[in-house]
Amino acid sequence: MKNFIKTTIVVLLAVVLASCEEQRPGRKDRSTGGTSEILVVTQNDDQWKGRIGDTIRHFFLDYQYGLPQPEARNDLAHVNVANFSDLFMRHKNILEVEIKPSLQKAVATTVADQWAAPQRYIKISAPDVTSWVELFDQQKEVYQQWFDKVERERILNVFRPTKDEDIAAAIAKRFGFTLVVPQGFFIAKDEADFMWLRKEQERSSACIVIYQTPYKDTIQFNTPSLVAMRDMMMQQYIPGPLEGSYMTTETEFVPPLVKQVKDYPAGYTVEMRGMWRVENDFMGGPFVSYTFADPRTGNLVTVEGYYYEPNQKKRNMLLQLEAIAYSLQFVEQ
Repeated sequence: MKNFIKTTIVVLLAVVLASCEEQRPGRKDRSTGGTSEILVVTQNDDQWKGRIGDTIRHFFLDYQYGLPQPEARNDLAHVNVANFSDLFMRHKNILEVEIKPSLQKAVATTVADQWAAPQRYIKISAPDVTSWVELFDQQKEVYQQWFDKVERERILNVFRPTKDEDIAAAIAKRFGFTLVVPQGFFIAKDEADFMWLRKEQERSSACIVIYQTPYKDTIQFNTPSLVAMRDMMMQQYIPGPLEGSYMTTETEFVPPLVKQVKDYPAGYTVEMRGMWRVENDFMGGPFVSYTFADPRTGNLVTVEGYYYEPNQKKRNMLLQLEAIAYSLQFVEQ
């Protein structure tokens, strides 16, 4: 295996660990693995079948919020370290388990693009099972964010060569930023404060919606305000298939979940994840949106992806729309 020079070490978290991130130069093989799949490397089968494996499964296989059918946030694959060959080392998301009694405390080390790209490798070493589980529980949300970032990078690496330049130019002209929207989408509506991009297939519909309103107060970032703004825009611009029908937000059975995300490229941003439905009809599906204040224009801007495909799994397609939203880049003025 080719040795790479270590160029950067970043201390990430220090609760009961020293966690470092290393960037390695040079061209890497393309990473492998299924969508949202994490490879877990253990020292033996007992670790995978016991408390450590149960802890990993309980978190990473939890249902993703806002989907009409139950779908785990991730898929898990497993291999023991004795079989952790070069082929497995190319997997995009790797979590390695090490129990080492000589250690004084649990330590997590993470490396970006260790053996392939994009890739996130995390190794948690601990003197015993209890301290391993405690450390994992303390940092698991961060691990999920790192793995999610790799997924988006992989998707965008596929989309960039097929980027629709005409759509990118239209978005830039209207909103002052670009998105990596692959070919197959078309502009269904282009208004002063609203743009609707659609990709229609025989049984499915994938859409990107961008809209803006004047930014006046931080209260506009709370859940009722975000839902009210979304419903106003959707009712005005996205009609349903029947007369008097229109898109709205499902708030009773699957209330929208709002949280701040720290890695979105527009600065302070809140994510809203939930279900949409059509008033006076039976259509519905998942959506995810990102809302931020644009200091250049004084507007509150939302970039949303929503998907429709009855009776089919939707996690992977929604992730593709999420990746498009995360591809945002401001245009130089």
